[in-house]
Amino acid sequence: MRVFWALFLLTALPAHAAMDITRELEAPEHVAPGQPMRVAVTFWTDSWFNPPPAWPDFTIENGALMATPLPNQLLSRQKNGISWSGVRLERQVTAWDQGVLRMPAVEITLTSANQSPITVQLPELKKEVVWPKGVEQPDRFLPASHLTISQKITQYHASKDDKLHAGDVVERTVTVKANGIVATQIPQLLYAIPGTDTQRLTPVNTLLKSGRGEIEGAVREEVLRYLPSQAGTLTLPPVKLRWWDTAHQQWQVAQLPGSTMQVLEARAAGGESALRGTTNEGIWRTILIFSSTASFFLAIWFTRRLLMRCVKYLRHIWQRFWNPIRLPELTPTKRGER
Repeated sequence: MRVFWALFLLTALPAHAAMDITRELEAPEHVAPGQPMRVAVTFWTDSWFNPPPAWPDFTIENGALMATPLPNQLLSRQKNGISWSGVRLERQVTAWDQGVLRMPAVEITLTSANQSPITVQLPELKKEVVWPKGVEQPDRFLPASHLTISQKITQYHASKDDKLHAGDVVERTVTVKANGIVATQIPQLLYAIPGTDTQRLTPVNTLLKSGRGEIEGAVREEVLRYLPSQAGTLTLPPVKLRWWDTAHQQWQVAQLPGSTMQVLEARAAGGESALRGTTNEGIWRTILIFSSTASFFLAIWFTRRLLMRCVKYLRHIWQRFWNPIRLPELTPTKRGER
């Protein structure tokens, strides 16, 4: 009986789960300012997490965490004969200038329901960051592991002659796809040119993801519309984008060819009205009016008897109103003869 009660008390006691936390910096051998790296924080336990892990606060010197969302990962390990389960949280981190990206040592306190707090000491992490040789404009420095650029030029005409006139629109769309970057790092590529007005659309930034949802890079689409205001030659300049190849540690230049188009004189005034006159809108309006009129007369024909009764009834009411019936006199007319 004593053995039974001893086992009962042991099973009734709350289980004390072991907890741990590790931190690591994932970075290539050579890192340039603006090149995204990853810092991973992994929470370990031999039981379960309650509450779920959250990103801890710690200081980053000469850099900052990026807001790009990264998926969490589930891990497992064997340590001292114990099976541990882990949740790996990752964030992108980047350095703004050359020097040392440093994360000082910090103490993290882990808490769990029905458990005593556990304090873990995380060691210091640091990485040297150096500008590549030949940097000309640090504010336009673009580090990427792979980059492609493409364009699409579309003309919009006010008539069907497929000729570009003053007042028409030329739209140029440039798309940049790059791995290992953030979309905001891609500089502006399209600018206004003399002799034209321009309309710039808001750039569209999207993430490049792998099949498992892992973020690999970014895509930036930039659109600029040219509005030639006079006849002549419209020349779209070539586009050159100098970027640093982090995979091969060398400079690369991505280029797009320009284009030259002849702009004719503006179309004669009233051309738009002439185009509107060639539509079938007037024919359909005439058909609609004729159909409505025919329907109205047909309705009158099929309801002619009911309409005649209504007219007679109204006529009778009118006559009764204007021709009142005389009532007999109530006062004796021969009162004086008696």
